[in-house]
Order: sequence, then structure tokens, then C-alpha cells
Amino acid sequence: MQKPKNLWYTWGWWIAAAMAVLTTVALLWQPWTLWRQNSVAQPPVAEGEVPDEQAAQSLSQGGFVSAATLLDQTLHYLPCGHSVQRRVPPENAWIGMDRAAIEKALPDYRVTAFGSKEIVMQRDMGIFCPKHWVLKPDDQGELTIWQNELGEAMVRVRGLGIGAEDVPESERESVRSGKPFDTLETLEGWLESADS
Repeated sequence: MQKPKNLWYTWGWWIAAAMAVLTTVALLWQPWTLWRQNSVAQPPVAEGEVPDEQAAQSLSQGGFVSAATLLDQTLHYLPCGHSVQRRVPPENAWIGMDRAAIEKALPDYRVTAFGSKEIVMQRDMGIFCPKHWVLKPDDQGELTIWQNELGEAMVRVRGLGIGAEDVPESERESVRSGKPFDTLETLEGWLESADS
């Protein structure tokens, strides 16, 4: 006569099998969800075109920075009111970062959309844009010609060997805060007329 099987022994195998299946599903769920978020088609952004808010919202909000990710940066230059858009690759140190890490690495930018293919961000700048030549004193008070060559900082072009007090009194305040000109020739013409 055959011995009846222990009921707990039989059910224990079924419970162990069910726990193994649930554990496997739980471990695979997050990577699968991330893969689905990153595989969603994203609308293309044309070169030089600033995406509107609706297009920016439609970009994927998940993912991680890769070597193929493009940073769509819009710089707003407050003194002149101009904006410049540039699309640049990420630095090597940013690869693998998520949105929170990028926002921490670039605190001056506002990230408006984040995806593994493209990150849309904006920054307000307290300097003139690269379209202008600026007449302004340097730290020693010498009247100097400046230009924004790289987008994020004014670069000294050359000193003029005179101080802000050497320009007409009506122009001194504007020169001290930075007087913009559209061309170098216009700036030099203004200096000649100010001398006479």
C-alpha cells in the first residue's frame, strides 16, 4: 500500500514555483518599462528650430544620456533680447545620467524635455549675444572692446588705452554698463565721433 503524500510537501513546491515566477517578473518589469519609454517614437526637431512647448512636452520624459543624445540648448541674452539655439553632444561625464543628474550638472539651465535622443533646455544670460561688439571698461577701468565668441562669456578683443571718463559725459553711464554695436566698424566710428 502506497503512503499518502504530505499535503504541505506538495503545496510547498507549488508555492516555491509561484514565488520564483513573481520574483522574475518583478526583476524584469523596471528594465522593460524603461525600454518601452525609450523606444517611443519622438518627433524630429529641425536644425535651428526652437521646439514649441507642446512639441517639447511630447518628447519622452524618461531615459538616460547616451553618446547619441543631443542637447538642444536655447540661450536667451537679456541685455539685447536675442536668442541663440545650438545643438551639441553631451560631455563624456554626462553619459549614463538621468534627468535629475543632468539638472544637477547644469544648474544654470532649465530642462523642459528629457529623452534619451534629445534634451531640450534653456538658459537666461546676463550678457550680450555673439552678434554684438560691446564697449565696456575692464576690471582696471580701461575702456575695452568685448565680444561673445563662444555663447556663454564675453571675451576681451582689445583694450583702447583710455578710461570711461574719456568719452562724452552723456555716454559714460551706457559705456560703463556695456554699449553694444552691431559691427566693429560701427563701434570704431562711434569712438572717432566721440573723440571729436
